[in-house]
Amino acid sequence: MIRAPRHVCRQWLVPLILGLMLLVSAPALAQQAAAPTSATASIPAPLPAWQRTLYKTITYQAVSNAADLVLFDLLIGGGALATAGFFAANAVTTAALYYGFEYTWQTFGPPLDETTGRTLLEKTILYRGVNSSRIFVLGYVFGGGVGVATAFVAADFVTDTAVFVSNEYVWDILRPQQAP
Repeated sequence: MIRAPRHVCRQWLVPLILGLMLLVSAPALAQQAAAPTSATASIPAPLPAWQRTLYKTITYQAVSNAADLVLFDLLIGGGALATAGFFAANAVTTAALYYGFEYTWQTFGPPLDETTGRTLLEKTILYRGVNSSRIFVLGYVFGGGVGVATAFVAADFVTDTAVFVSNEYVWDILRPQQAP
């Protein structure tokens, strides 16, 4: 295996993470562009489920993939090729899993205005179970062993749960799709 020095991977890691974090603020900045002209103009029209899911996926993906990349570098390491391979595989699988899960939840789950702490907990537990399997496979493939993959799942469980709950809270509690 070709191994690049660890400092080579970190040289592009910090700018990449900062760039991804800037993407998280894009939907919020886009909503602030136009000032409301009346009281009714301040209530946004409901977004279609596919569009709302896309925005939620982008914000979740940006932060989650950045956190996963840092954990990968700390726990598994590897050369530039392994890190790039992990980044690509993680980005594609995270986006596909989250978008599919979120769209299904919005379509068949409780209505957005009925979102409570309990429904958020149920949704988080369900997603964490499915996502932990995905993380284990990536950790096993790129880490080369069950022990490394298990450690990666444990570390990811903590960080990704925080990212998931924060993303859900912002989108479902602070900025609901419909007017109250």
